[in-house]
Amino acid sequence: MKTIVFTVAALALMVVAGCGTGPEAPTGLTVTSTSPITLSWNSVSGATSYNVYRGTTTGGLSFKTLLASNVTATTYSDTSATAGATFYYQVTAVSSDGVSGASNEVNASPQQSGGGSFVLGGVTNGSQIVLTWSNVAGAVRYNVYRGLISSTVTGKTLIQPGITALTFSDATVLFGNTYYYQVEAVNVNGTPFADSNEASVAF
Repeated sequence: MKTIVFTVAALALMVVAGCGTGPEAPTGLTVTSTSPITLSWNSVSGATSYNVYRGTTTGGLSFKTLLASNVTATTYSDTSATAGATFYYQVTAVSSDGVSGASNEVNASPQQSGGGSFVLGGVTNGSQIVLTWSNVAGAVRYNVYRGLISSTVTGKTLIQPGITALTFSDATVLFGNTYYYQVEAVNVNGTPFADSNEASVAF
């Protein structure tokens, strides 16, 4: 009897040991574009597809809903994200052994097509918020404005004047805040002549 019990127990252990534990969680999830919001992540060994989750508040998968399943690429474009809101994303990997844990979380606000004469978008990147905007004909530099509430340019604070690039990294942000940005285009005479849309980014 003891031998039979041992054999059954050993068999049970072998079965459990042979069961897969699922693939590793995806790493390196980043936002590569905000028009539309496009995600990219590192390939997971053994994964046959990926699930993409989206939410409107930060947190784990319990704060998000499944946005897309059976994604076979390591990129995904969210064409259903609406302008004026901030969305939070995570990705899981799927294999024949099961589903992985969640990736790191990223968030982004889709670029708005209206509300300004050129398009501004913003994403978080570590301890900074990175802004990018479209080129404006006749502009020789740009001024960046920021506020803690939605408003026009006049209701925001100038945080960086005279930028000649089409991007700016704001390192003076604090976690837990939502920031509202606009960019002002300036011509060769030093006269502002065009404002971007307002881009909100939760940090």
